[in-house]
Amino acid sequence: MYTVGIITVSDTCSRKEKTDLSGPALKDLFTKHQYDVQYYNIVSDDKQEIINELKKCVDELKINLIITTGGTGFAKRDNTPEATLEVCAKIAPGIAEYMRLESSKITKKAFLSRGTCGIRNQSIIVNLPGSSKAATENAEALLEIIDHALNIASGNGSAQCGETKAKILATCISEKKGIMKKEVPQIEMKIDHGIVGDAHAGNWHRQISLLSNTSVDKLRSKLTIELKPGAFAENILIDEGICLYKLPIGTKLKIGTAETEVTQIGKECHFDCEIRKKAGDCVMPREGIFVKVLKEGVAKPGDYVEIIR
Repeated sequence: MYTVGIITVSDTCSRKEKTDLSGPALKDLFTKHQYDVQYYNIVSDDKQEIINELKKCVDELKINLIITTGGTGFAKRDNTPEATLEVCAKIAPGIAEYMRLESSKITKKAFLSRGTCGIRNQSIIVNLPGSSKAATENAEALLEIIDHALNIASGNGSAQCGETKAKILATCISEKKGIMKKEVPQIEMKIDHGIVGDAHAGNWHRQISLLSNTSVDKLRSKLTIELKPGAFAENILIDEGICLYKLPIGTKLKIGTAETEVTQIGKECHFDCEIRKKAGDCVMPREGIFVKVLKEGVAKPGDYVEIIR
């Protein structure tokens, strides 16, 4: 689970002449999307104060994603982009461009935001507008794309990973329903069946389940137990190369030498799910996928899952 820090930049809010609405709204939004909001503060529009706050969040608190709201306009005291540029080693203009583009579908004034985005150490800093409405609209767009960027910036992924191919980290089966899946050296996939030897195989739409290790990482920090492959009842655990839960139903995937088709995204979590009991959450219902076999084949760790059409 990635950590988030929220900084409201406003002279009037810092002097308590006005109630901050944007910061709490963003906190609720990121919490809803399973981010760990660890820090929230209000600072004035003073450039040096903003710089100090950004450095604190990155250098001292080691927060993955720092969100600022306010100070991105044309007023004399709007200094947030300048402060951000001063502390960042690299700029990520595409993130700000995408947010402005999405927000412009609501109002063309979105293009007047001077907000920028950048990278300092292993953290990403993103500027959002000051109004609660505009800040949450931009944040909604940000949430569509930021996970992969955070994965790379934090050092968990590779800048070379593609969006159409992912390496298989583990293959798992369970010989009986109701028990945790265990790793096996290789799986064999058959048409109208699924994985040979797996209790959940059969002539139905949920023959094989897949989950990304990036999804598992979101819960590792919440648990003291080790999350071994198969912990979420996934048959195949992959690296970060493909965002599985964003694949359209009907997408064709090559798994090792087999060919499959995506039939379902997510599933209802079991009422007695042990991980949900311990962590208060489970990623399989949102980010796991299911496929059926179209062409028989085999797969093992080190092979690839690849989008073929």
